[in-house]
Amino acid sequence: MIEVPTPTVAGLLLRAVPQPVRRDAHAAMHTLAPWGAVSAQLVQDSGGGVADHDVHVDGDPVHIPFRTSFPWPSSAVLARMGTRRRAVVAAWMSRSENAGHRQRAVRDLLGVHEAWVVPFVVAPCGEYVHEIGADVDRFVRTELGRHPALRYAYARFVRDNPRFLATTRHRAVTFRHLDHRWPHRGDPDRTYPQLAALDALSALAYRGGQDHPGDPAPPRVAAAAS
Repeated sequence: MIEVPTPTVAGLLLRAVPQPVRRDAHAAMHTLAPWGAVSAQLVQDSGGGVADHDVHVDGDPVHIPFRTSFPWPSSAVLARMGTRRRAVVAAWMSRSENAGHRQRAVRDLLGVHEAWVVPFVVAPCGEYVHEIGADVDRFVRTELGRHPALRYAYARFVRDNPRFLATTRHRAVTFRHLDHRWPHRGDPDRTYPQLAALDALSALAYRGGQDHPGDPAPPRVAAAAS
């Protein structure tokens, strides 16, 4: 018999992804250790443990936990999974209490060309691991421009979730002053990588041209086969 997380944990994990992805998420859940945990707090909570606004991906609300606690599944197990199911695992691990797991997960998600992964890439920009902010900033300024449909997915997410972006920016400003590992904390002229990434995302969403909300959207990002 395959062990899976408890029903409460399973429900929290499934609600982290939009409805079209949940079948793959349910299958991917079997790779997680059954003793793992998921916080009830969501990524958009303002500090009091209560979310006062929703996060949407293409109009579909998602309830992404602020933290998860699972060991990373083995490479052998992941190798037997389809592309989307591996992406779902990476999405959950991007909320890990382990900072190294979060960075590894975000780097994996930067190679996934599906709109539902966007909030899992954006949320860590409101946290304190400056290396993740640098990874996202680099991706938005260089690689993302080569993929018009994916670029539009990121731009639309930013425009559709202004309160979440404001909350994320507020957190980044706070961590800019608290991140003792960032070597430029005392230099007021250096932009914190998380803030640089959020600036790049805002420019992507509002600079006009193809990404302007008044222009027609390019074809949706194709769903990866599971």
